[in-house]
Amino acid sequence: MSMSNRFSQYLFFAFVFFGSGQIRLSAQFPDFPPVKFMVFSDPHYFDSSLGSEGKAFQKYLDSDRKLLKDSRELMEAALSSIIASDAEFVLVPGDLTKDGELINHKIMAGFLSEIENSGKKVFVVPGNHDINNPAAVRYSGDQTERVQTASPAEFAENYAAFGFGEAILKDSNSLSYVAEPVDGIWLLGLDACRYKENPPAGHPITSGEFSRETMVWLEQVLMDARNQNKAVLTMMHHGAVEHYKDQKKLYGEYVVDGYKKVSALLAEYGARLVFTGHFHAQDITIERFGDNKFVIDVETGSLVTWPCPVRTVSISSDQMLKVQSDYITSLPSKPGFEEYSKKYVHDGISGIAANTLIGMKVDSTESWALSGQVADAFLAHYKGDEITPDEPFNMDGISFKGKFLIGFKKNLVISLHSDLPPSDNILEISLK
Repeated sequence: MSMSNRFSQYLFFAFVFFGSGQIRLSAQFPDFPPVKFMVFSDPHYFDSSLGSEGKAFQKYLDSDRKLLKDSRELMEAALSSIIASDAEFVLVPGDLTKDGELINHKIMAGFLSEIENSGKKVFVVPGNHDINNPAAVRYSGDQTERVQTASPAEFAENYAAFGFGEAILKDSNSLSYVAEPVDGIWLLGLDACRYKENPPAGHPITSGEFSRETMVWLEQVLMDARNQNKAVLTMMHHGAVEHYKDQKKLYGEYVVDGYKKVSALLAEYGARLVFTGHFHAQDITIERFGDNKFVIDVETGSLVTWPCPVRTVSISSDQMLKVQSDYITSLPSKPGFEEYSKKYVHDGISGIAANTLIGMKVDSTESWALSGQVADAFLAHYKGDEITPDEPFNMDGISFKGKFLIGFKKNLVISLHSDLPPSDNILEISLK
């Protein structure tokens, strides 16, 4: 595109989304060809060569809820299921590694090569943990040692066979790209991660946002897709819509900044199907924009967080979307993995919540009494298809001070227990 055309396009976009205008397009969108694919997300692969014993590693585990020690076996179990399927391609919406360690990226690329060797294409996008991560370390006793983390260029090179080297279009301002996994479908791999702003030490930035330049590029891609009669499938790490009431207010870093404009833009151009990860939850939410324009955000839970899901997605010639969710319930080293993994994650969240409350000067006994209920709410949302209990948050016997300090968590617990439509794990819905 020429400089003048790009400038005109930018002005048009700015008027529409930052002014008072509103795009109006035909409601006739290109149909998807019949297709079947699989999705797994947030595998957070961590190789034991980086240390899996000692005080430093245990300190990390105590502040987290991921099944890091089981990440290799979980990947192997997922590979077995995917390779045995008749899916045509696989989507992985980010956080491929624990904290962007280059060695973990190289091993993950090896796993993905096994899938491609079975005849299935694989496509990835980065997550907030994957690039320029200052938390990339090796654990040794009670010490940690920095290890090499992937740069944006190294990430794209490492996963060249999984989207970046096959891209037909690329954004110069991010690692966003377009690929065509099957004839008639454009896959939009969107990168909203803020790794360019990560500090030299500490923790990576969790939230995500698109620059204005990337939004202009995105709209041009959507226009091109319409002009070439390509159905658009979108994958990104951060949520494109809220997955529970007030999520942006309560846990805003898990929904992309400016999500209302992003999702409205996708809906307006008929890119009504988005696959996301990030929050480690099984949740599907539909956001409607009137005139038969909507976005279905299919968020897939983490491979290393109970219930350890893998999704199978199919679209038929009559444009019926079917989503089937399966779970890893057994590992060679842990035949009772389902029960173990659920308890592990529940205990981890309970501990984090209790320590947070104790840090807020809530009585220790009361903190532990309340933290289990917080964990119950998170696990309900992680599994999906939540059923709101009669009493989502019981504060009987809690002191006035405790009730006052915990009050802000009550709304979170109630929101996590309340499922937004449609169904989260087994779904059949028309894309018309």
